[in-house]
Amino acid sequence: MEIRWILKRFVFLKRILLEFVDYLFYQKSSQFLLHSWNAHKTPYKSIIYYNFFGRIFLGLREFLALLTNDKLFKKGIKLECFEKDSKEYKRGSYEILWPKSPMLKISNYELDDNFCKKIELSLKLSQKKEFQDFDKTLEWERIAALMVECFLDKDGKIIKKNLINFRADAKLYQELFNDEFYYLDCEKGFKRLYLDAIDLVLEQHRLASKVDKSILASLSESRAGNNLCAIYRGKRLSQKSMFYALIVDDIVKNIPFIPQYRSVIVDVGCGYGGLARILSFYTPNSCHVLLDLPETLILTSYFIKYNFPEAKIALLDDLSNLQNFDKYIKEYDFIIIPPSVLKSLKDESVDLVINSASMGFMQKEYQEFYLEEIGRILKSGGYFYSLNKDYDDKWGRGSYGWDYKKEYITRVFEYNNRFSYPQWLGQKI
Repeated sequence: MEIRWILKRFVFLKRILLEFVDYLFYQKSSQFLLHSWNAHKTPYKSIIYYNFFGRIFLGLREFLALLTNDKLFKKGIKLECFEKDSKEYKRGSYEILWPKSPMLKISNYELDDNFCKKIELSLKLSQKKEFQDFDKTLEWERIAALMVECFLDKDGKIIKKNLINFRADAKLYQELFNDEFYYLDCEKGFKRLYLDAIDLVLEQHRLASKVDKSILASLSESRAGNNLCAIYRGKRLSQKSMFYALIVDDIVKNIPFIPQYRSVIVDVGCGYGGLARILSFYTPNSCHVLLDLPETLILTSYFIKYNFPEAKIALLDDLSNLQNFDKYIKEYDFIIIPPSVLKSLKDESVDLVINSASMGFMQKEYQEFYLEEIGRILKSGGYFYSLNKDYDDKWGRGSYGWDYKKEYITRVFEYNNRFSYPQWLGQKI
């Protein structure tokens, strides 16, 4: 019996060695406690994230796999530019998350003429309701003009092909939004793109030190707009979606959303709707009010419809009586509106307002308008989330100069994003 016990202690060293390897290469959240003396190392790679030394190992391994063409190591990343087999997976494995995330669902939505007509009518109504006494920045004017040029013909009709492919051309997309995120560009060639994809994967592992690993394990970029992505662990990666995941993590960790209660979330400067798509999965029974320039809402409308074809989506053309906005909040899952319609929301009717990287680039008049309206529409105890530059420059006034119209108690104050902008979540008191 004593000899048997001693032999088991030697085998027990296997577990100790595995735990030591975990300590060296994995982040704390990816270090697993193994109970049995012969327990194997966890095989579920979808929830393993590397620390500093692990990322060095991962980057070197992927580089050698590229350099030796899979002879020394096998490449763990796929590029949609060059590999067309990234289909929806039907079952789980050690490599990918199971049950799979709803973000991986491939939409069969096809842009129809009726919805195009609704977008066109909503745009015309939005342009009529635009503020005439507020000056737009030159950048806003540029974006609005480029949106019209790219997605409308001379008669003001939607150019369906261009809208369906609004993210297919990485250079054009970056020009549309003055976007500083990295996107795959097939003109660079396979090796250059794969090196960029390695950096993208390493960035996700680094982000896992701040963002809940379950969010990152579920995260996958939408196919709306026909953008190209790197495929890693069965999911489509992009810098922009990881940026949104950081915001979602800040919000869901600190705001107690109750499924039985109808939450109202207003996204000021929603862009094409990428943040709303991800956040909606973590905020059940909520109404998302998405607000941006009338021309930008062309993309927002299509993006949300593509990703949620069965959802109840209201454009401005659907809102015949703005005095009865409470009714629309109860009826619709997404409401897509221009800035002027914000005044139609009732006092203290909103649970959360979000603005990411746009209010800091507005003229003072627009900032004052939004701060006034945000303070008005937020419920007592409601939240305002801002991720904006804090310094003044020629593009606009930083957040340290904002004149808040209501008082807020700070719940989150971080600097974890790639821009070093403050991530601030305040609760109205």
